[in-house]
Amino acid sequence: MAEHAPQATEEAPTEEAPERELARDMVRRGIVGGPVLIGVCTGVWGFDGLWSSAFALGLILFNFWLAASLITWSVRISPAVLMAGVMSGYIIRLGILTGAYLLVRDGGWFEAMAFIITLIAAHLVLLVWETRHVSMSLAYPGLKPQGVRS
Repeated sequence: MAEHAPQATEEAPTEEAPERELARDMVRRGIVGGPVLIGVCTGVWGFDGLWSSAFALGLILFNFWLAASLITWSVRISPAVLMAGVMSGYIIRLGILTGAYLLVRDGGWFEAMAFIITLIAAHLVLLVWETRHVSMSLAYPGLKPQGVRS
């Protein structure tokens, strides 16, 4: 009988991509903090403000997720593809935001000011909020480990 050598079933380590981890954290924070902004828009513009603000918040969270996905995909190929992916992804994502606005701007439920305020404020607030939780160390790429102070 021939002896069979044990087969090494070595799996590739499933390491979380830092950019995807950051985007996931930003989406989580957007879901937690977004209702405050939606509530303000509802108070000022009524249900039109609610729907417009919620639509803008959904676009923002999709925007962050899509950016992280493009980076995660392109970084595995080459630095040149990463640069092209980031730049073309930026243009594509701006096109998606513009196209979404153009599709709904004439809707009876749409309030442009609530949409624009949410779009700008939520982007800025989420980015600033996230900077407090980003590790600026190569030892911990992505989010700071729990208990680590800067």
